[in-house]
Amino acid sequence: MLFAGLACVLTDLGIADRTMKERASYEKEIETQGTKVETMKSEGKDAHDIKQQEEVQKEAKACLVDTDRRLEKAFEDLEDTVTEVAGAVGESGDLAEAKKLLEARSG
Repeated sequence: MLFAGLACVLTDLGIADRTMKERASYEKEIETQGTKVETMKSEGKDAHDIKQQEEVQKEAKACLVDTDRRLEKAFEDLEDTVTEVAGAVGESGDLAEAKKLLEARSG
């Protein structure tokens, strides 16, 4: 049970970490596309090209919404797993890291 509990913590921690990185990537993409659209508009680029870039930005925003949903689920799963195994496994490094991540998110 001890090993299985730690494995679950590691898995859920990895999912949360990966999803946070994915979210940051989409935020950066949205910002980059916004800058690109503004630059294209100020340079008087073709309206069709601008519209295409706006569509790319819109898709990134839609992906961000989905990523937020998955991130919320990842944090819920991580919190449930930490609560479930905390008493059984003591304070391992992975469990402490998971708790720290959860505290940073809520605080």
